[in-house]
Amino acid sequence: MKTIRSFLDKLIMFVACLFTVIMVIGAIWQVFSRYILGDPSTITEELLRFGLIWTTMLGASYAFGKNQHLAITGLLDKLKGKNQKAIRLVNALFIISFAGAVMIKGGLNIVSTTMTQLTPILQIPMGLIYSIVPISGTIIIIYQLLNMPDWLKKKEEII
Repeated sequence: MKTIRSFLDKLIMFVACLFTVIMVIGAIWQVFSRYILGDPSTITEELLRFGLIWTTMLGASYAFGKNQHLAITGLLDKLKGKNQKAIRLVNALFIISFAGAVMIKGGLNIVSTTMTQLTPILQIPMGLIYSIVPISGTIIIIYQLLNMPDWLKKKEEII
């Protein structure tokens, strides 16, 4: 389990860092071409937008893996022991259901629908851009399944 988590963490961080570097270089090129050369680059806006989408979705997935996503824990903080574990389990099942039904199933539908639609400037299929949604949903489910045993084993509260 730790091997899977470690591999997934490293893969997500590598891809997110790669997209971040590409976005920084793209932003620098955009500023340089616009203000120094006087001829703004046409591809950078689209490239930066798509890079931001992928980086954001990967970052959200990574946050689930590290249990650092935004959460409202008022009720959970008041509970102890088995009640807290039960709420955590129900919450994880809701997250898995959402990721499966909306992100994976719905994401695959939108990917297949938009695979023939090309982006205006880069001329790549929009389905490739949207493919991060089912990828992210799958990663979230994997992380939730990896986190569940830790929640169920621990006797003290997880903060």
